[in-house]
Amino acid sequence: MNTQQLIADAVRNSKDRSESTIWDRLFSIWFRRLVYTQIWEDPEADLAALQLPIGSTIVTISSGGCNALSYLSAKPAQVFAVDLNEAHLALLKLKLAGLRALPDYKQFWRFFGEGEADDNADLYRQRLRPQLDRDARNYWDERDFRGRARYRYFTDGFYRHGALGSFIGFAHLLAKFAKIDLKALLEATPDSPERQNALRRVDRLFHSGFARLLTRTPALLFSLGIPPQQRDLLGGDQPLNEVLHQRLMRLIDAYPNETNYFAWQALSRRYPGPGDTCLPLYLQKSRYAQMRSGAGLIIPVHENLRVFLGSLPARQIDAVVLLDSQDWMAPDEIRALWDAIDRSGKDSVRVIFRTAGAESPLETEALAPLQQAWQRDADRSAIGFDRDRSGIYGGFHCYARRSVGAV
Repeated sequence: MNTQQLIADAVRNSKDRSESTIWDRLFSIWFRRLVYTQIWEDPEADLAALQLPIGSTIVTISSGGCNALSYLSAKPAQVFAVDLNEAHLALLKLKLAGLRALPDYKQFWRFFGEGEADDNADLYRQRLRPQLDRDARNYWDERDFRGRARYRYFTDGFYRHGALGSFIGFAHLLAKFAKIDLKALLEATPDSPERQNALRRVDRLFHSGFARLLTRTPALLFSLGIPPQQRDLLGGDQPLNEVLHQRLMRLIDAYPNETNYFAWQALSRRYPGPGDTCLPLYLQKSRYAQMRSGAGLIIPVHENLRVFLGSLPARQIDAVVLLDSQDWMAPDEIRALWDAIDRSGKDSVRVIFRTAGAESPLETEALAPLQQAWQRDADRSAIGFDRDRSGIYGGFHCYARRSVGAV
């Protein structure tokens, strides 16, 4: 099955393809491209909720690969990074190639942290390209719609690329038009007049008629990686412009920006600099040796997650990270996914995921039977939600097998 069909099956709202909407079909085409240049789920929140023992086997959706690499800090036995999007897997493979082929942290940071040096093109051709498999090499060598080879994204600001990077650039233009000082939002002290003025202007923009009109268009959210079904969950019973404003405020105003690299990406489309303070775990200088030595433990997989889990030996997996994928799925597909987790997971397996809204799909009437086998861990779910600095999700959920005899 080709990539487009895999993605189309993942985003459909029903087993009956005739019921899929035109927006579902358009999104399945759109999502084949590079959407995320970095993942927007906080791996440190994941690890805090999972509390993994050393030597664990983890299955995660890959996305940009930041999470899979960061999980190496927990000293796992192996990490399967599964994704339908070949562009995201090509990015993970490129990062793994960088850990294998670049000689030191300085060059690794210059390529993947800064992503805007002219000589990164030579680094790619001479050191990284020979380490890639054919699929990843073809992806980065291929020219985009402007006629530029994709590996050149790393010469002019990698985090400005991808669908989300372009969307954030569009948001920055809106902010400029609304005279919002993004630098003040990011770097000024919380109570400074400059930042308070910028926050008032953000509030005014999100509650304008223009914002209400803009957020009614499903295609607008494609660049955020949000398919039509998840858009409905995100809005719930509130106007979408209001929900997006609340999520943005949690992202930029609930955590100290000096340690929140998600805020830097949202407001500046870059990381503040090398070191350890405000970076994903895999980019931190003190963890570079650990990332490099553990790179061989990460196994990229191009497959539907349910199908992949079904191919594994029984009782092998310690943790499954679903990101927000269930927001895309029909109830029957979610049931099949949890059946696959049930078979491949150890007795102590933990499953974590995010949701656009606050409610877990397992708590809905359609999926209530799953609660006979699985129980939400409220304490670990709260830890994950509270520590997730990206702030863009409505819910964080951690599940474990229900004890025999438990109600």
